[in-house]
Amino acid sequence: MPLPCLAFHSVVDRSTILFSPTAKKPIAGGDIGNLENMSICPTTHGFMLARDPTTLATFLWSPQSDGKIELPPLGLEIEDDLLVDCTCLLSSNPTAADCVVLLVEPGAPFIWYCHAGDTKWEEHEYDIGTRLALPDLDLPEEKVLITPIATCRGKFYFNSTSTSLGVIDFCGAAPVFSSIPIDNTIDENYGYKGGSAKVFLLESDDELYMVRLLSASVFKPYHGATVLKMDFERQRWRRMDDLSGRTFLLSSYEFGATCKGGECGLQQDHIYFTDRKSLQIFSVKDGSAELQKLDEAPLAADKAFWMLSTGL
Repeated sequence: MPLPCLAFHSVVDRSTILFSPTAKKPIAGGDIGNLENMSICPTTHGFMLARDPTTLATFLWSPQSDGKIELPPLGLEIEDDLLVDCTCLLSSNPTAADCVVLLVEPGAPFIWYCHAGDTKWEEHEYDIGTRLALPDLDLPEEKVLITPIATCRGKFYFNSTSTSLGVIDFCGAAPVFSSIPIDNTIDENYGYKGGSAKVFLLESDDELYMVRLLSASVFKPYHGATVLKMDFERQRWRRMDDLSGRTFLLSSYEFGATCKGGECGLQQDHIYFTDRKSLQIFSVKDGSAELQKLDEAPLAADKAFWMLSTGL
């Protein structure tokens, strides 16, 4: 199959339809192989986390080879409609013995993790602080959740603010939470004071990036994007004017990945974001933005995400 491409997944019938982002139509004969009738969650390294709804057998699936890497069974504590919205990350190549498969729940302070060859997933409830609750909640405070998150150089980085960047390290038997101080190069509005900004973290060529999609309102399409790269030595974010010829691929629920520019007609130094109904394209070099409708996208899909090459 041509990769990268878009994938539209329906939780009800566990169907996945592959979609061309350039032709803007379903890929004829798109074969999802071992992904058929599975509950799934995309990872940022191209692999798909898949679970058999009957046996609970769980594995990482490669769209490039249709190969599988077996994982411990993932129980029904994470239901199908929750699994598809989780964030799944790999600390390294999943064939490596020290690779951590991390699953982050979207609405509760829980993470799940395992290694290939383990006999079970470990659940961990984290506490990284509280914040004022939204007006429609009865409680005065709510727990801070991990979002966004990315893996880089074997560690997981999350929730960057103007003064700190969260870190999860699996150097021992249990996850170790810490943070690194950040030079005040961004403000709490992520440098944008004209509306709202949706923030993504992602890894590209062993570097950590922050992408901010800018909008005048949460009800309107994004009209611009900014990209920053983490300078770990100086502990500060640096504004970027290009992506070194690469392409960034984003979708809802803070999914962020990267590929070589030019693959399958995707432009170099551009950011592509999909929300099931449209494709928004941003040029990092000249700041232009384009909105393309996906009129032939399946209406019953619960989630749209990017499917990428795994190299395996």
